[in-house]
Amino acid sequence: MIEIQAISLSDTSALKINRNEALRYMGAAKADPLMLQMIEQGERDAKAHSEPKAVYLKTPINVVGDEIDFGFMRACSKNLAKNLEGCAEAYVFAATLGVGVERQFKKLSAVSQAQATVFSAVCSALVESFCDCINATLANGKETKPRFSCGYGDFCLKHQRDILDALEASKRIGVCLTDSYMMVPVKSVTAIIGIRR
Repeated sequence: MIEIQAISLSDTSALKINRNEALRYMGAAKADPLMLQMIEQGERDAKAHSEPKAVYLKTPINVVGDEIDFGFMRACSKNLAKNLEGCAEAYVFAATLGVGVERQFKKLSAVSQAQATVFSAVCSALVESFCDCINATLANGKETKPRFSCGYGDFCLKHQRDILDALEASKRIGVCLTDSYMMVPVKSVTAIIGIRR
């Protein structure tokens, strides 16, 4: 029986938002003073309205060619198989900022589309920062591979469902999947982290 563990973060001040990452999400090369002001406001809003939560499990894996067996799912992906080369186990996790950021995005959209766009980009950078914290927590002295998510390379998005079901993510952290494999709340991530032998 694979045990599902939870991670929650009550103090979002520990999360560092990469502003360059936020700018990349906005498609901007650099921030002028006005945009910088909007980003700073977006950071305050994002941290105030987010409730970072995650669930994860550790599972044995078997990689043969491009086929990866996780026990709870089988995937065929050349890119993921290469990423997991030399690994016999992996962490599988789902993380979310929660519904609060979605509500705030809707409020901002009704007032200022520009601020809503900045807020969305900042939240994307914030969830990545949370994932970095999860990476560090799970690694804890182990040698791990870079995290790999559904939709990267040839790793099919349909596996989002397998991962979320295995993690009981809907019940545990409120993350569901639409018919088109989009996660709700939107600022959510699933990923696999290989653990080197």
